[in-house]
Amino acid sequence: MLRRVVAALVVLACAAGVVAYQATRPSRAPASPRVFVPSPRFFQDFSPSFRTSIADLYYLQMVQYYGEHVSGDGRLDSLPEMTTLVTALSPRFTRAYLFSAFALIDAGRADAAYELLKRGFAANPGDWRFPAYLGFFAYRYGAGEEKDLAAARWYEKAAAIPGSPDYLPRLAAALLAKGGEQGKAVLMLGQAYLAGDKYAREKAVKGLECILPTEKEARMRALAPLYETMPRADADALVAELFREYVQ
Repeated sequence: MLRRVVAALVVLACAAGVVAYQATRPSRAPASPRVFVPSPRFFQDFSPSFRTSIADLYYLQMVQYYGEHVSGDGRLDSLPEMTTLVTALSPRFTRAYLFSAFALIDAGRADAAYELLKRGFAANPGDWRFPAYLGFFAYRYGAGEEKDLAAARWYEKAAAIPGSPDYLPRLAAALLAKGGEQGKAVLMLGQAYLAGDKYAREKAVKGLECILPTEKEARMRALAPLYETMPRADADALVAELFREYVQ
């Protein structure tokens, strides 16, 4: 009983702190880019319901902090600690991860955004948005020759999650081909063709046209593995479309 009372008092104290931050500071006073952010460990002994409530309160503070500084001095010094606190207390709070990831870009912390999304995916493996955004971040902010393949593999993971958009396999295949894995790209576009509607099939064919060799024999060799991963009739239909211009 005492533990519940203490937890409730802490929640009330957090709420009071957030309200004070939002309401009592003079509207024209410059906001400090450094604010006190408790360690998540301080709240770990509380029940999940209390931790979630505390996360909600600190999320509101984080959004206001971001809004004040991104349009003001541009300094977001405490944002990484805020995102860690909120997501550690509420690992399934998907909105907090996704908002924070893009906010961290404005803070110049693409590295922290990437790691945050990885933690979010580990906690929410059924949400395709996490690997899809990880693919985007890897491609946009990564460095070196491996960034295309790193992005492609994240898009592959996203595409494998039920309910994900049908454009994800095409993105993955384009980056795989760009990274030198043409064979894998062909197989992925074959699966996109197999699973899609008429529009998705047309896009898959166009994607294959972009990466396949133009020489007839080389093109046939590149397409041969499709017969191991697709029903014969579907593979024949796809190959026929890709060889339409070769018919005399």
